[in-house]
This record gives sequence, C-alpha cells and structure tokens, in this order.
Amino acid sequence: MDKRKEILLKALQDPDVELRKIAADSLEKLQVRDRLDAIINKIGSGEMLEKIRAVYALADIKGEKVIAAGAKALKDPSEDVRAAAARVMGSFGDIRVLPHLVEAFKDASSMVVRSALDAFVKYNDSRYIEHLMPLLKNPDAGVVEKALEAVASTGDKRAEEAMIYFTVKGNPKMKAIALRALGEMDR
Repeated sequence: MDKRKEILLKALQDPDVELRKIAADSLEKLQVRDRLDAIINKIGSGEMLEKIRAVYALADIKGEKVIAAGAKALKDPSEDVRAAAARVMGSFGDIRVLPHLVEAFKDASSMVVRSALDAFVKYNDSRYIEHLMPLLKNPDAGVVEKALEAVASTGDKRAEEAMIYFTVKGNPKMKAIALRALGEMDR
C-alpha cells in the first residue's frame, strides 16, 4: 500500500491536470481503504447518519470485505441505512452482490425494496427473474414500476405475459416500461 501511495503522491505533481485529478481520486480511495475497518465498525455501531455516511464511503472501493459490509448494512434496523446500502451495492459492479440485493427484495420497507431494484437493474441478470416476478404484484406502485424496469432489463422472454398485462392494466409509466420491454425482449 505504501508503494501505491508514494506513486500517487508523486503523480499529484504531474503537469497533466487530468492525471493529477485521477491521482487525487485514487489517493482518496486508498485513504478510505486504510480506514476500512473503522468504517465497517461505524456501520455496525454508529448513529444512523454516521452509518449512512460510512455506507456511502464504501461506494468507490471494491473487494469481498466491502461487499460483506454492504450486506451487513442491508440488515440494519434503520430503513434509511438499508436503502443506502442497496444503492451503494448497485455501484459496486460486482455480481457477488446480487444474492444480497435479491434478499433485500423481501424487506418490509418499500423504500428499501425500490432501492434494491434500482441497484439490481444495473446488472441485467436474468438468473434471478423468479425473484423479480412476484414483485410485480406488490401493493406499492413504485415497487411495481421498479420491478418492471428490473424485469425489462433482463430481456427475458419468461416475462412476456406480465409485460402484455401491464401494457393494458398498468399506469402510464408501467405501460411505457412494458411496451419498451416487449420490443427489447429476447425471442
């Protein structure tokens, strides 16, 4: 880590402005990684706002330990912390978060479920369609809209009947999502 830090500090002196900016961003990520254990402890025992800040601090770094911290935050008593964790896990770009997001689909809070669905859409993974389809019957229209987007993002033909249903019975936003999905769906 010291060698990386040394290289990044040196790059802060580079004449190229863009390279200096990249070096500064990378140095900031290294500093977050240096404090990772303290951040994880804050997620487990801090006040709600501290927990949320700690969860968002994880957004730009990667690794198994970071995913585990996000998964832990998805089980926090505060729905705000759980929703933040779902949003951040969407930024990881790592398919290992998908089972954790799918588990969050069962959360009692519509806000958390919507956040998990927003994160899930970024992965376009049809392996979990059987977990998405029941959400199309959720009483919260926002959850249904997000679930439609997630199902549509997979392009999976198994959702064809559901999409047809929403072109007729859905609100205008649901209809638009379903109509787009029908055009993009696998044969």
